[in-house]
Amino acid sequence: MSKSKNKVTLAVYPNTFGIGFVICSGPKDIIDFGLKRIKTRTTKDYRKKLDWLFDYCKPDIVLVQDYPSSNRIVSKRTHKFIEELKTKAKAKQLTIHSYTREQIKHVFSAFNAQSKYEIAMHILGWYPILEPRKPSPRTAWMSEHYQMGVFDAFSVMLTHYYLSN
Repeated sequence: MSKSKNKVTLAVYPNTFGIGFVICSGPKDIIDFGLKRIKTRTTKDYRKKLDWLFDYCKPDIVLVQDYPSSNRIVSKRTHKFIEELKTKAKAKQLTIHSYTREQIKHVFSAFNAQSKYEIAMHILGWYPILEPRKPSPRTAWMSEHYQMGVFDAFSVMLTHYYLSN
């Protein structure tokens, strides 16, 4: 049994559209989820949405995907956001866990899912409520589906519960 049972968990995933999030008290107890759109994508706007999420759900545990500081694919703004998230969580004395993309892929490899799309399809099978947000398959020249941030937040949350049990 997970020590985090019955505690409010906030899983966040920043992307180019905003912040994907899942609020839950366990993998079967989803309270809310969504994507908080950020129009101007400034650090100030990300901070406002983060403050709103913390005030809205008052989490005990915060989960985030982490990136090595050497990862050039991720923007400086995303790195800064994650650092601000960790600082805010520590200031509120919250438990924070971060998981790399490799850890997420490792967990989902047990379900024969490696790509973000395959992972999203498995999550969709476990959470039919996400059907309206279903991403379409994409090719290399297509941008990522708008709702993929929600599925990424779910993948962080599920990785946490999978690894903590």
